[in-house]
Amino acid sequence: MSPSGGDPPGWLRELQRDFTAVLRAPLDSGTGVFRERQERYPARLVAQLRSGPGSPAPAERLALYHRQYWMRLFTALQTSFPRVSRAMGYWHFNHLAALHLAARPPRHFDLDEVARGFAARLDRALQRLGDGASRGRRSKRPAREHEEDAWCRRIELSRAPLAMVRQALRMDEAERHAYESPFEGLWRPAPEELARLAQAEARLRFAVSCTLAQEDWDLARFSRLAGADQDGGAPEAIRRHPSTRTWVFARSAAGTTTTSVDPLFARLLERCRELPFGEALAAVEQGCTAAEATRLREGLQGWIALALASGWWTGLAEAEPRAQEEPSDDPGGA
Repeated sequence: MSPSGGDPPGWLRELQRDFTAVLRAPLDSGTGVFRERQERYPARLVAQLRSGPGSPAPAERLALYHRQYWMRLFTALQTSFPRVSRAMGYWHFNHLAALHLAARPPRHFDLDEVARGFAARLDRALQRLGDGASRGRRSKRPAREHEEDAWCRRIELSRAPLAMVRQALRMDEAERHAYESPFEGLWRPAPEELARLAQAEARLRFAVSCTLAQEDWDLARFSRLAGADQDGGAPEAIRRHPSTRTWVFARSAAGTTTTSVDPLFARLLERCRELPFGEALAAVEQGCTAAEATRLREGLQGWIALALASGWWTGLAEAEPRAQEEPSDDPGGA
């Protein structure tokens, strides 16, 4: 606002518009590194910048600010999606970040906000690739689909297995969800509540923060909570596990937790979201081998204790009313 309280002067509006356009312009990657293109800066903007003796030229100072701004945006997105960025490689991930930021420029002082919408765009691209969308079939399409084509192409160029990128995205989103969710406290069930667990109608209520995610590659260790690159140098190859692992992401009193659970317990947790505890346990038991059934019986009490101590269950849900049968038109009930 001008000192008189009216509209800002035209020269200031023009300066702000030019400066904002420079910052929003994506860095160029044609030389194999992300860099600014000083020759594209508005001449009138550069002319208004002053340089003292021995200081860099105005265009170089503007370029430094431009480059550092985008590096901060890239870092913010890499921090929000540490597993996806490691699965794809930082070079390819930063290209996706640039596509996302071009479509959704930052509008908030909190850099974490730049991640909003990225997961949905990546998920759509992964679905298209999974559905067999090929570049040969992408011709005249709406603008949104052309944007998704660019995402698909970048994922393909990364040569990362689609299943690994999907799992990385699932785990990153589960961790973000747990981080942003409230801690609901620990449920300390009374003996009669524990006894009700075996009843057919007793259904567990899960904490809103609790999410299960499967892992076939060594992705869990790349947590957003760990900060900088944990390899301390050149990233090592992500290893594939001999068998699938399952992790539970949740909120605790101290922060976000990531816990590896036994595959049988993971199966039970998944069924408990759909069925009352007694039915879920019976369904898991039915699909067990003899050795697994023994492990299930031996581990059950400890797994229940783990879920309670970790705050994954917050109580018993209200029993859903059973649907009443409609009266028959036949007086005899036939």
